[in-house]
Amino acid sequence: MAALSMLILTGCKKEKFDPTKPIVTWETNAGFSTQELTATLDAKVKVAAPGKIGELNLVMGLGQYNILANQYIQIQANKGTASSNPVLDLIGDASSVSFAKSLGLQAGPALKEKEEVVLDLKAILEEIIKGQVIDDNTTLSVEIKVKDQAGQAYSRTARFHFTEAPRFSWAKNQSFLEVDLDATPIECKVALLASGVIDKLTVKLEEGAAPFLTSYVKNRVTDGGTLLDLAGNNLKPDAFSGAFPTGSSVQGKKQATLDFAFLYGLKFDMEASTNVFTIKAVDKNGKETVQQVKFVKR
Repeated sequence: MAALSMLILTGCKKEKFDPTKPIVTWETNAGFSTQELTATLDAKVKVAAPGKIGELNLVMGLGQYNILANQYIQIQANKGTASSNPVLDLIGDASSVSFAKSLGLQAGPALKEKEEVVLDLKAILEEIIKGQVIDDNTTLSVEIKVKDQAGQAYSRTARFHFTEAPRFSWAKNQSFLEVDLDATPIECKVALLASGVIDKLTVKLEEGAAPFLTSYVKNRVTDGGTLLDLAGNNLKPDAFSGAFPTGSSVQGKKQATLDFAFLYGLKFDMEASTNVFTIKAVDKNGKETVQQVKFVKR
């Protein structure tokens, strides 16, 4: 039993921290678990090298998006391909150094005089993928590799999950063009897909709409306004029934359908006008998407 106890204790023994060697820490995510890439994420990591930093590289694991980082890399051997990850040399690559500095980060040969530096991995990733269409449910990684002046090395990998922002689609009007209520009616179902799960969903009738429609909306909202809070449900009982889902039918769901076909039934009482509804969806990750739908009455 004594031998077994000793074996168990030996097996559970943790690696001792060596204060003379480099280390990478993440204050808000000590275990470096995969984090959702959101606007509020704190992805600042601290690179410490008591013996002073000698080399500092970020190996970007972007998968099929590896080439997006190449524009920030001057050293040809560090550029990414479909089978190799791009490397941002934050000390020796002029382009990578310039890129990091443009984000307000410390970089360049001066780092060799530093014992520690803080890197904002979220800022780096978001700048690289900005304006790009990234597939939903994508995992991106950044391996932080540091070596001190004595040649002692350390690496740690941070992983991020990407969920696309809520997305609206209109099968019968894919470009969301203005709809003429006096023309042949079309299906007016606007579909919402929120992979990150719906947290908030609102529909607002903007100023300038037909007075009749404005009154119609105000009379069906509990506070008498023109903002319909579908997730919070500020609609009067049975208001817009069949047109807009509310409450638990929206919040926490990944999909919802808004049907604006009720406007065809109201057009006979509406004055000549352009009627604009602004739809805003926010998911649980804080990502939001805004889409307008327009209906004109001649």
